[in-house]
Amino acid sequence: MQHFFESIRIALQALWANKLRSALTILCVVISIMSIIAVVSILGGMDVYVKDKVLEQGSNVFTLQRVNEWEILTDFDKFLKSFKNPQLTLEDMEALRTEVGEADFVDAALDRHERVSAGRRYVENVEVRGRTADYPGIGEFLLAHGRHYGPVDVRQRRMVCVLGWDVAQSLFPEVDPLDQIVKLGGKHYTVIGVIEKKPSILGNNPNVFAFIPITTFLKHFGTFRWTTISIPIRTANMETFQAAQEQARTVMRIRHKLKPNQDDDFYITTSETLVSLWATISRALFGSLIGIVSITLVVGGIIIMNVMLVAVNERTREIGTRKAVGAKRRDIAGQFIVEAITLTVMGGIIGIALGFFAAFLVAAFSPLPYQIAPWSIVVALLITLLVGLFFGVYPASRAARLNPVEALRSE
Repeated sequence: MQHFFESIRIALQALWANKLRSALTILCVVISIMSIIAVVSILGGMDVYVKDKVLEQGSNVFTLQRVNEWEILTDFDKFLKSFKNPQLTLEDMEALRTEVGEADFVDAALDRHERVSAGRRYVENVEVRGRTADYPGIGEFLLAHGRHYGPVDVRQRRMVCVLGWDVAQSLFPEVDPLDQIVKLGGKHYTVIGVIEKKPSILGNNPNVFAFIPITTFLKHFGTFRWTTISIPIRTANMETFQAAQEQARTVMRIRHKLKPNQDDDFYITTSETLVSLWATISRALFGSLIGIVSITLVVGGIIIMNVMLVAVNERTREIGTRKAVGAKRRDIAGQFIVEAITLTVMGGIIGIALGFFAAFLVAAFSPLPYQIAPWSIVVALLITLLVGLFFGVYPASRAARLNPVEALRSE
């Protein structure tokens, strides 16, 4: 063990003596490991985020959609073709509410982002959610103040809203937000409720939103080609979940006058569908990254091998002297292998630090969350160790095979 640490000390001295060359040599390793850590951190964060967002609505919720937005990542042609599907309407929602006996709650949903203001205070990029009066039964939306809007508010298209906690606190930090007037999309709305504060999910703030009746949403904003109503349906339990889906599919096929041999012109998505689709996408992204990084690591390894061969030539007399005083081949070979491993591991450590920093910057300046995965640190260090070992063997064996007499004659 003492011999091993002595080898590391000598390796660090040799690297320090050629600082610029060492830095340039490990650059490929740093970039490769940084890429792995950054992407794994962001994918890990997105994985937790997607699962949390899905579970937020519950595993016993499925949604009917005209367009499956996730297909833009998996089948772009099919995604574009789905825009020819008929629009889902409030009449479809009412039919489902009446005819799907296994459904506990049936909602309709439309979303857009708007600036919300009150006096001189404002909040940018607020998610405005048009919903029916059933929205509290679909998701977890507990009230901190006031009330949810009801069927009468929806039927009469009242200009009322229920604010997310952070929106209410930003607009009305010192007064009760209830019955206050906010300006949303150029129209004035009365605040009738505030949703209880929710914890942040991997740096993503889930409290910046405003609910308004979906009929008011349609009157105020209307619809256009790229948006359509989605219809979330919640069942009482998982035992009735599949039956409710089949009932909903039958109702929609009848309403759209589809023949038995025709495909559905709508989509039914569930939490399991979204999570498995995201898992497929993340695996594909990670697989692509591994291919690119592998090439970079091979290039880095070849550079390290050449640098170590140069080091062998520069230290020929030193090798001859060590052999003359009794050093064995394994001692010489071990010294150069340790130097190669030290070089790559140093690059790995720097790459790990830069990778987490890059993931942090991405999360800070974009909606993408990140998560530190301890296993990625272990894998990164193991990769750098193996690269150093593999590409250090040839220079080390060449140094070990040098004839001590000829080595001492070297200038």
